This record gives sequence, structure tokens and C-alpha cells, in this order.
Amino acid sequence: MPSVTFYGATEEVTGSCYLVRGKKITLLVDCGLFQAEQFAHQKNYEPLPFNSKEINAVLLTHAHLDHTGRLPKLHLAGFSGKVLGTAPTLELTKYLWGDALEIMEIEYQETGRLPLYTKADVKHAEKFFEGVEYGRKVKLSATDWAIFHDAGHILGSAFIELLVDGKRLVFSGDIGNVHPPIIRETEALPDEVDLLTCETTYAGHLHEPPKARYELLRDAAVETINNKGTLLIPAFAVERTQEILYEFNNLVNEGILPAIPIYLDSPLAIKATRVFKNSPKFYNKEDYLLQQADGDMFDFPGLRQTATREKSKKINDTPPPKVIIAGNGMMNGGRIVYHLQRYLPDPKTTVLIIGYQAAGTTGRKILDGAKTVRIFNSPIPVKARIKAIGAFSAHGDQKKLLSWIGTAKSIGLAALVHGEPDGMNIFAEKLKELKIKATIPRHGETINI
Repeated sequence: MPSVTFYGATEEVTGSCYLVRGKKITLLVDCGLFQAEQFAHQKNYEPLPFNSKEINAVLLTHAHLDHTGRLPKLHLAGFSGKVLGTAPTLELTKYLWGDALEIMEIEYQETGRLPLYTKADVKHAEKFFEGVEYGRKVKLSATDWAIFHDAGHILGSAFIELLVDGKRLVFSGDIGNVHPPIIRETEALPDEVDLLTCETTYAGHLHEPPKARYELLRDAAVETINNKGTLLIPAFAVERTQEILYEFNNLVNEGILPAIPIYLDSPLAIKATRVFKNSPKFYNKEDYLLQQADGDMFDFPGLRQTATREKSKKINDTPPPKVIIAGNGMMNGGRIVYHLQRYLPDPKTTVLIIGYQAAGTTGRKILDGAKTVRIFNSPIPVKARIKAIGAFSAHGDQKKLLSWIGTAKSIGLAALVHGEPDGMNIFAEKLKELKIKATIPRHGETINI
């Protein structure tokens, strides 16, 4: 009888980490970073709650740090097995780890708290990477296997189907939004699932229709130009940034926007965009064809990439109207905080929030209507206009999650993770209406299947 123990993303949205034990194999699905007001939450510094040396392999659903960010620490604790993920997941993870190190080193200078790991630790962890392809059975033991299915969340993202001791387990990772630009739709679940571990980030919400992504971004950009202001977009470097570039490419090429300065102020996003450009086989059919016709759907007149700090600082010399796309998406680190410090007090600034804001982050405080936020230990008045577009989320909403779950013919038990308690409770009731038993595991809880 296999078991799953929940060591992260339990009644919270970050830190995904699930230990799977079978008769012949012990696995870890994801090993993510806990994130809050500080980039690396204090919980990340606690000893890992299991014997890392016993784990045979780690299976990564996708590259985001809340799913991969503690993996170098796992190696430091003695793990020496394979790390399995799709090719884009593994390549993007390397870049995300490098960026995380830089942010943690900045926090060290400010707080005196050492980073979780070093560059040497990251390089060591990367040696254990092994790429897998969607839809192919990966043998884990004589009788146990895994299949990675396209989750439609970010480039290379997967939900993972496991057969362990004859039981079928599925780990959702993060399930993508409906009709995502660039990448393919979420694949269907297997017909029969004994245990579904399902994310619930937006399980209590409904997004705007997909068409609103384009229209709301267009309106915010046009309004910024008319007001001679600054449009500030805090964006996650992977997927969200590329979707924004994709939409701006359309707006500029269609003549709706003039070629005003649009800054991509994120070294990580610049690197991640190169991974996208080199991975067209992961696109949906329509955008694959567009890429062939357009030549580069992530580039357009007015786009300026500021990879260095010196170039980033010169953004301030450019008078508005202008657009600044900067990381990170929750506004708790990265270059975005410098722009917030400068532009939040300006009523002509619009901050466009396009991703989930975890509790405790600067982004969540701004989204919730804070009149003042602290940046670099100084109070910054929030006089800018704050707008949010849920349709840009890379997470599916309640309707999408229910639709995806409905692709299975039977689900023995759904364990709800990676969400906030209110949304989880709402979703559990929705599942009961579908005659699906649901549970909300606590940290360290074990479910025997």
C-alpha cells in the first residue's frame, strides 16, 4: 500500500513537496521554496523533515521556485538520485536557481541571513537532471512507473501520473488557464485515479474570459500613453512575461500602440525568453504557425531589454509614457522593488498585477489596497492606480479545475493543496457536489492509499 506525506503547500500556496512511499521505491514530487514577505521564508531554513538519502528520485512538475527552490538543499542533505523533468523544466530551473541565489545574497546583505545554498551547490544539483518527454512511461522500479502529461501552466509544465504498488496517483503541479497563449492546453486525466493531489490556487475564484487578457492590457497601455504616465508590470519571468510580450507584439504590429519604450527589465526573463524561442515544439499549433510567420513573436519596435544594472538604472532617464516589465511577480524581491520605490508615489503610474500574490508579500498588500508599503525599510506611499487582470494568471480558475477533474471517470480521493483555506473549503464543497471525496491535508499528514 503506497502512501503520500504532505510536506509543503498545505493550506498555503508555496513550498510544494510530497513524499511518496511504495514497497520498492521512495519518491519526492517537487521540493519547493516557501515564499512570503521575504523571498526565502524562515521555514526554508528548517531541516528537511525526511531522510534525503532514502529518496530514489525527485519528479518535478515544473520550474517555478515554489516547486523547485529547495532541491539544492535536498542534495546537501544527502540525496543522490535522479531529478526527472521535461527539458524546458530543467533548463528553466537552472536559470531560476541562479536568480534565486542573487536575491538571497541581497537579503543576506540586508539581514545577515545566509543564502540557503551556494553556486557550487546548484551546479552539483544540476548534475542529477534527467530529461523526460510527455506521454512516455518512465520506469522507476520493476513494477512502478511515471508518465508526465502537459499541464498547460508554463513551458514544460506537467501533471504527473504515478503507478506505485498497483495504485494510480496523480500530482497536478499547477494546472494552466483556459486557452493559454503560446503553449498547449492541459491534457485530460487518466480514466481512474486512486489519489489526486490537486492545486487550488484560484479554486475559489473565476477569471475574466481569455479575450480579456488582450483587451485589459490594451486599455491599460492606451490609458498610460494618454496620461503620459508609467505602466509598471510586475511579472513572473517564466510564462507571464512571455505572454505579455506576445500581446504587446500583437498590439504594436496591429498599430494599436505606438512604439513607445517598453522595457523588459529582468535578466531572468530575458534568459527564459530565449528558452521559449528555442522550444517551438511545445507551442500550440496556432502559435507555432505564428512564430514561423512572424519570425519572433517576442520582439517588436520599442522593446528594450535591460540585462545589466547600468541599463536598468537608465530607465529612469526616459520620460513617460513608458512601460516597465520587471521581476519578480509578487514584488518581494528583484528589480521591481526599485521601480515601486520610485513610481508608486506618482498618481500617473499604473501598477498592473497579472499574477497570484501570496499572503504577506508586498504585492498582496498593494493588491489589498494598502496606502503605504515598506520597501528597503522605508515607508512608500501608494498613490499609483492599481489594476489586476486575473485572466493573465497561469493558473486555472475554479471552472477550469472542475472541468479538468471531470475528465477522469473516477477519483477515489482528492487531496487539496497549494491554496488558501477559504478557497480550499469552497472547492471541497464543489467536489462533494460531484460525489468526489475531498480532504485538505495538514503539514506532515500521511495518506495511505
